[in-house]
Amino acid sequence: MGKVFVSFDESEQLLLKSIYYDEDPDEALEFVLKHIIPKVKKDMSCLANTLSAQKG
Repeated sequence: MGKVFVSFDESEQLLLKSIYYDEDPDEALEFVLKHIIPKVKKDMSCLANTLSAQKG
């Protein structure tokens, strides 16, 4: 699997900084599940559609 780039809006960046300073593992997991995983899945599905179109 290649690299994945994820962008965050300003509110997500502030939340991420807060998690970093608080060192709260539960909040960190919640952030990953709510903000990162959906973006990665979206990017991967778009990439999969592009690759399958190139094969056919």
